[in-house]
Amino acid sequence: MAFRVSWHARIREGAISFLALAALCSILFAFDFRVREQATRVVAAAAPSHVVHSGGELSAGTAKMFSGMRDQAMQHLPLTVFLTTAGVLLLFMLRT
Repeated sequence: MAFRVSWHARIREGAISFLALAALCSILFAFDFRVREQATRVVAAAAPSHVVHSGGELSAGTAKMFSGMRDQAMQHLPLTVFLTTAGVLLLFMLRT
């Protein structure tokens, strides 16, 4: 049984999601000095080489994060499987 969602509801939900993301970023910016420093560096970067350097740092940090997540996931495999399954079920429940 499908029902139609009005454009006003979609726009409202999108705006709420955007505001939640903006609030999260603002809180991180206000309380974490590392986020503040990185954001200031990215905004202050005028030369393209600075942007490339910041992108390289971001990709290196992301690679380290994913490597650590993979190692932790392998150490805690049963819990990881449980949480992944719970997340998928939650998504299906929210969709219907």
